[in-house]
Amino acid sequence: MSRFLKPNRHALAGAFSLTMICFTPPLYADEASSWLDDIRVSGYANLTTSSPNRGPTAVDLDDLSLFVSGKFNRWLNPFLEAEAYNMPLWKESDGAQFNGAQLVVERLYNDIQVTENDTFRAGKFLAPINHWNIIHAAPLVWTTNRPVTSTYSRANYITGINVRHDFDALTGHALEVYWQPVEEFSPKALSVQERRYQSVAGARWIAHEDLDYYFGVSFQHANVEHSNEVRNSISADGNWQHKWFELESELLFTQVDTDQLHYRNHDWGGYVQMAVPLVEHFNLIGRYEHFEFANKLAATDTALGGIVYRPVPRLSFKLEWQQTQGSIYQNQTGLYSSIAVLF
Repeated sequence: MSRFLKPNRHALAGAFSLTMICFTPPLYADEASSWLDDIRVSGYANLTTSSPNRGPTAVDLDDLSLFVSGKFNRWLNPFLEAEAYNMPLWKESDGAQFNGAQLVVERLYNDIQVTENDTFRAGKFLAPINHWNIIHAAPLVWTTNRPVTSTYSRANYITGINVRHDFDALTGHALEVYWQPVEEFSPKALSVQERRYQSVAGARWIAHEDLDYYFGVSFQHANVEHSNEVRNSISADGNWQHKWFELESELLFTQVDTDQLHYRNHDWGGYVQMAVPLVEHFNLIGRYEHFEFANKLAATDTALGGIVYRPVPRLSFKLEWQQTQGSIYQNQTGLYSSIAVLF
């Protein structure tokens, strides 16, 4: 028994050495860290070519975005996205352009981590109306042209507050509620979006969101700026990523209340999109969409087929043909291509 109680001299020496290392100040201190170490700068660019049947071929620098973010503590986590968009470079019969660009502050907000599961956001941010709107940066989406369903009928940006509660971090089960009490800060030109909103309130329930699939349901109430038009929208969107394909869809209905003359009292529509991996980072893309506008007589039916080459996740080359019947207000028939890169 005594041999088990007898102290081991090697163990005592090791313990003493460890104590000295832990509690003795170093002879040479590390360089003091700077608050600049917590700042990240990145962005993306999107060069597009469009050849619509009823318009001239054009080359544009569609987006040039700069992201600046900081992660300092639970109270201070700012984010800024400044964007230059719609920069014409070349147009058929007119030649080189370089004659304009539009600038906008697309996002400017701060996140406060109230608790482990609750986040409070204030400023200008992307409305959580669907998954496409949240990840809308060109290198992250499959097509040059965006589905009408995902963008047309609702406010895409919010200037106000957002509260998110995560019920289950492993599955992404969460609830977001947001409110915009004033007009949008730094809005895009009306040539890009049909209307602006003076007050907005909404919520999004995310039932599941991980690498394999997501599903969410969204509601939004919005008052259109400088009119008595009120829009109440409900939608559901989801994505399923399988080994052999990626399937995505969204359905939307928007009740439109206004005293202006409309053909119907609602917008409604939906799309289904599939991406199939081929060989050597090539992907085959297909999409069909039907959408009816409250203020336009004809609905739009659009079929899209294309190829996307992604040698690395941050870089994509897209080529797509789009065939549109009915209203050609958006997403006209034609050939479209783009090069998008995150940097």
